[in-house]
Amino acid sequence: MKNIKRHLCLFLCTVMLISCVAVFAGCGETADVTDGHQTQNANTNLEGDTEEIDDRFLDVDYQEREFRIYTSTNRASAGMGNSNFLIEGTGESSGGLVNDAVVARNLMVEDLLGVELVFTQVDLDYLDVSGNLRRLTSSGTDEFDLVINDIWAFAEMTLGNHFRNVLTDECVFEFDRPYWYGEYMEDLRFVDSYQSVLAGDFFIDVLRSAHLLLLNKQMYTDYYNRPADELYDVVSNYEWTYDKMYEVISDKYTDKNLNGVKDGGDQYGLLEMNNWGGHIPFMVTGTTYFDRDEFGAPVLVVHEGDRANILTSKIAALYNNDSTSETDDGNLLPAFTNNECLIVGYQRLGSLENTILRQMEGDAAVLPYPMLFASDKKYVTSTHDTTEMGAILTTVKDLEFVSTVVEVLNRETANILMPKYYKECLQVQCVDDEKASAMIDIIHDNFDNAFILAYNETLNRCILQSVHDAVEQNREFSAVFAGRARSVTKTLNNMVLRFERYKKE
Repeated sequence: MKNIKRHLCLFLCTVMLISCVAVFAGCGETADVTDGHQTQNANTNLEGDTEEIDDRFLDVDYQEREFRIYTSTNRASAGMGNSNFLIEGTGESSGGLVNDAVVARNLMVEDLLGVELVFTQVDLDYLDVSGNLRRLTSSGTDEFDLVINDIWAFAEMTLGNHFRNVLTDECVFEFDRPYWYGEYMEDLRFVDSYQSVLAGDFFIDVLRSAHLLLLNKQMYTDYYNRPADELYDVVSNYEWTYDKMYEVISDKYTDKNLNGVKDGGDQYGLLEMNNWGGHIPFMVTGTTYFDRDEFGAPVLVVHEGDRANILTSKIAALYNNDSTSETDDGNLLPAFTNNECLIVGYQRLGSLENTILRQMEGDAAVLPYPMLFASDKKYVTSTHDTTEMGAILTTVKDLEFVSTVVEVLNRETANILMPKYYKECLQVQCVDDEKASAMIDIIHDNFDNAFILAYNETLNRCILQSVHDAVEQNREFSAVFAGRARSVTKTLNNMVLRFERYKKE
C-alpha cells in the first residue's frame, strides 16, 4: 500500500509541475468548487521551499494507523464556500491544479508517515459546534485526533478545558517554522505556556477568511477620470486611511431608478453588511484593546480618549455617509458586480474565487482595510469570528502521534499546495495584475487582533458590542464602554486564573 501511494504521489507532483502553464480549472463559485487561497505575517513560505532540509520524520512509520480528522463543511459567508475542499480534496486527481495539489499533499503525508487520513464531515452552525464537541469530551470518546471548526466555538471550549495544551513536551510542534502562524496563535493565548488553538497553512480557512475591500475599477475611472490603479499606489505609500476612504466614497450616490428612494438598483459609494458583523474588519484596524502583562496574560488597555474613540467616529462617518448603503450578505457581491457600488465591504480572500467576480464586465481592485492614521505605517487584517482552525480534544492520549501528523500536514501544505493556491490561484487567476497581487500580500502579511474576535462572546460581547453601539449611536466609544469596563476586567481576570489552573493540571 505504501509503495502504491508513493507512486501515485510522485505521479501527481510530476503532473503538477508539467501543468504549471495550464489553465486553472475550478477557482469557481466557492460553495461548490473543487479547486480553489494562505495567512499570517509573512510566516508562510509561498514559494514552496523550506528554509532547510527537514528530515525529522524520515524514519517514522505508523504502519497504516488511521489519523481521524473532524472537518467542517458548513457554508461560509461573504460569497465564499467552506474551506474543506482544501483540507480533504476530492480524494482523487481531477485535473485541477489546486485539487490535485490537495490530493498530492495528503498522499505525501500518508506515504511518508505510514498513516491513513480519515475525514468525518460535520455540517454545523457555529452556535452548535461547541455543544457537539463537548459531548465527545464529556463521554471520554476517543473518536478524533484533530478537530477543525470555528474559533468562536473553540474559544468557549478552551475556557472549559476541552482541548489539550499543545505547548507540552509531548508535542513535536515547532511553531517557529514558516508554515505555522506563530504570532497569530500567540495572540490567541491566555497565558504563556498554554495554547490550544492551531493555526497554520493546513488550516487554510484562516487565510481564506481574511477581510478585504473590493473596488469597482470602471466606476472609479468614470467618477474621477483617472485610472483606479492609482489607489494601489495610495495603499503602497501608506496613505490609505479612513479619511482617504471617506473621500473616495463621498458624493457617489445616484438615484439610478429615479424613484426618489434609496433602494436596490441605485448606485452607492460604499455597500456594507447590514448587521454588526460588517463592523468586524473595521473594529480591529485602528486600535488595540488588550496588552500582555509580564506573564503573557491579556490586560485591558482601552482608556478614555484613546484611539478607540477616534476609530469609532471614523467608522460612523463611513456608515453615515450619504453615499453608503447596507444590505444582507447575499446581495453584496451581486450588487457590486452589477455596478451598484464603488466599494463593497465584508469580503474575504476566499470571495475572490467566486465566479460572479470573474463574470463581471469590468475589473475589481483588491484593497486592504484602511489605517486610522498615515503615521501608523501598518495595515491590519482581520479574520472573522467564524474562522476555522484546529484543536486537539482532551480525549486524545497520544500527542506525539497527533502532533507529528499535523506538523507534516502543515509542512507539506506549504511545499505542495500553497504555490498552487496562493501564487497561481489567488495571485494570478483571481486578480489581473501585479499590483493587485501585491495587495493580496499586504492583506496576507498583516493579521492582528485575533484575541478580541475569538473571545468576544466569552467576554459578554462587551468590547466589540461597544464599538458597534458607538457607531450605530454616533457616540464616543469611551462613553458607551464606561459602564462595561469593570465587568470585562473581572471576567478577564477570572479567565486568566482558570488558565493558570489548567497549566498545573
